Amino acid sequence: MNYISLINNFWIIDEHQNFNGTETRLYFYLIHLANRSYWKEWVEFGDERLKAYIGVSSAVLRSARNKLQNALLIDFVIGGQGYRVKTRYQILTPNLNPNLKPNLDPLNNMKTNTKQYNYKNGKFSKNAIITNGSDFN
Repeated sequence: MNYISLINNFWIIDEHQNFNGTETRLYFYLIHLANRSYWKEWVEFGDERLKAYIGVSSAVLRSARNKLQNALLIDFVIGGQGYRVKTRYQILTPNLNPNLKPNLDPLNNMKTNTKQYNYKNGKFSKNAIITNGSDFN
């Protein structure tokens, strides 16, 4: 696994999935656990400890896990009840060629504002083309 590839892939997918803070925190904690365990295929961690660490309820944890799984970032197998049976997590390898629509590709999505400014009779009128990569135009 490559930390940078996982992080870059997460932010690309985040632009389309709009992950909330809990989902983001969960994912980054899981890749931390995977790294700490030398990138074993599966990492085990108890739900009670994970809920306490992230500061969420069972329902919020379930929702966050499901959203990350649906986005193909993780896979998991739910543990049983109690502290001894832990949930198993797998960090999925990023798809380096995601099937993004061309107009949604975050690497090529340059925002273009079209305005034309013509000078006529001592005044400017709108009609110029302004192009930049900022999302704040």
